[in-house]
Amino acid sequence: MGYMCYYHPNLPASMVCLRCGRRICSTCAKPYGELALCPTCYHNTVSQAAQAPPPAAPTVYAQGVPQGVPPGGTVYGPFPKPHVFRRYSLLSVLMLLVSAALIFANAAALLWPGFFAAWVTFFPWVTVLGSFSFILGVVLGLVILGAVFLYMLGFRVLSAFMVFPAAIVSLFIGGGFIVGLVLAVLTGIYMIMNEKYWH
Repeated sequence: MGYMCYYHPNLPASMVCLRCGRRICSTCAKPYGELALCPTCYHNTVSQAAQAPPPAAPTVYAQGVPQGVPPGGTVYGPFPKPHVFRRYSLLSVLMLLVSAALIFANAAALLWPGFFAAWVTFFPWVTVLGSFSFILGVVLGLVILGAVFLYMLGFRVLSAFMVFPAAIVSLFIGGGFIVGLVLAVLTGIYMIMNEKYWH
């Protein structure tokens, strides 16, 4: 005795559903492309195809085709923009660089005994620091250079609040011959006051 149709038990099964393997008769077979499906698999397949979102339409540039794309080609976008430094004041950068250089020079000059002996007459607390004053000057100069980098990236308030403490602490070694301290403080004030003009 042959196999009977899954949906019509009184009819002989002449084929098999190519999706689920059920035996079906020629009446129940539903053509779907190159496949013969049972009514259940056919309904599920058609429902899933109807619910699938349509593919996104490509962006075609009618004019000004980018370099490297043949005329009439399709360009998909949007494209990510490369990271660039935000707008910044070149004067502020230069003043901070000069301030850092003066603090470095002040720290290096303290290693010379003749300058150290003369410098402690103006800044007597330098004698307490001793050789640590050179390390302190290098660290403070590096902090100001880090603030310059953050300022160029757009973190102007953060860089200003890095400059203020570094400039004040540099007073313990002489403040970059005082000029470095003054330049750093004035530049920090300028960056904070002009923050609103860069948005």
